[in-house]
Amino acid sequence: MFGSILNMLNAFNVVQAASPKPRPRSQNTASQTMAITTVYDAQKSAKQLESVLAKGGEGSVYTLQGRSDVLVKLYHPEVLNKLQPQLQQKIAAMLNNKPQNEALLSWPLIDVYNQQQQWIGYAMHRKQGLKLQFLAHAVLYKKHFPHFNRRDIVQVLLSLIEQIQALHRQHIMIGDYNLNNFLCDPQSKTISLIDCDSYQCQLNQQFFACPVGSPDLTPPEHQNKSFREVKRNPQSEVFSLAIILFKCLMLGRHPYDMVNGEDPVSNMNSGRFAYGKGNQGIPKGDWYNIWSHMPYQLKSLFIRTFSEGALNPSLRPSLDDWHQVLSLYVKEMDKGWHEVAVRPPQPKKSDYRGSNSVS
Repeated sequence: MFGSILNMLNAFNVVQAASPKPRPRSQNTASQTMAITTVYDAQKSAKQLESVLAKGGEGSVYTLQGRSDVLVKLYHPEVLNKLQPQLQQKIAAMLNNKPQNEALLSWPLIDVYNQQQQWIGYAMHRKQGLKLQFLAHAVLYKKHFPHFNRRDIVQVLLSLIEQIQALHRQHIMIGDYNLNNFLCDPQSKTISLIDCDSYQCQLNQQFFACPVGSPDLTPPEHQNKSFREVKRNPQSEVFSLAIILFKCLMLGRHPYDMVNGEDPVSNMNSGRFAYGKGNQGIPKGDWYNIWSHMPYQLKSLFIRTFSEGALNPSLRPSLDDWHQVLSLYVKEMDKGWHEVAVRPPQPKKSDYRGSNSVS
């Protein structure tokens, strides 16, 4: 069964096999799981794991022998011993509710079990691309995206917004906005999403929270709260997204990182945005130059989000607002109205009217 299912993975039409009822976890489950090199599907078909590709707080991700396009995530023994019923229920709900943009997601495909037919994780498609963290970095962007200009960056961000819009239409929230979980194809400028099992989902009338997050990418209203008890919404999502957009456009600088200010999280919780009215706290050099060349409408969205909208979520722009303004930015760059260099050598002059080129 495992082999036949895996043969269908590339077609994105996997049908979930009936899962056996959860079995009681024995006291020595931890030692058993740590030694696993063979996994099974619901019909007890075996498949060999290869090397560990990545390891995180919840589990480890392995390549599958003979199928480089398939990955298997096995949850850590201590995580299973504590959260196994909830995790299995969430993955089961995700398996039965696949997003429309599944082709660009590492969404769960089938359940995975150990030899005792105890649930231990799931299989998923392997997505290719470069971490968006490399693009939002003052040095690494040159190494990983050497031919990119500002138009290319905006196209990537438009792709990211479109993936989030598709998820929101199905009431799925990313929750944990992590630059390492967004993979960029430099050729197509398309974003793929990984680590999807942490997403907040409302499936089959069941609510599953996103249990993780990073304070510097979490809106003020959700600070100092347990992420397992937080319910993300479109307003909180768009705030976290705006930080990602800002960092990608500003060589990795956090919007609340300011000269003579407090740490970014403290500035965020008080709505102190350096690039807002008065431009107090903007560092001279690259960041000042980039900000000066941004279109007025784009700067206005950032100011609405990080100043007025920091403590009043209802004032934040929507995903559609961001998509519309960034799409216009691309069109205007094509007309030569804006600087396209990733790192403009000088601030925008009052008489600047663009380079008339996107090369």
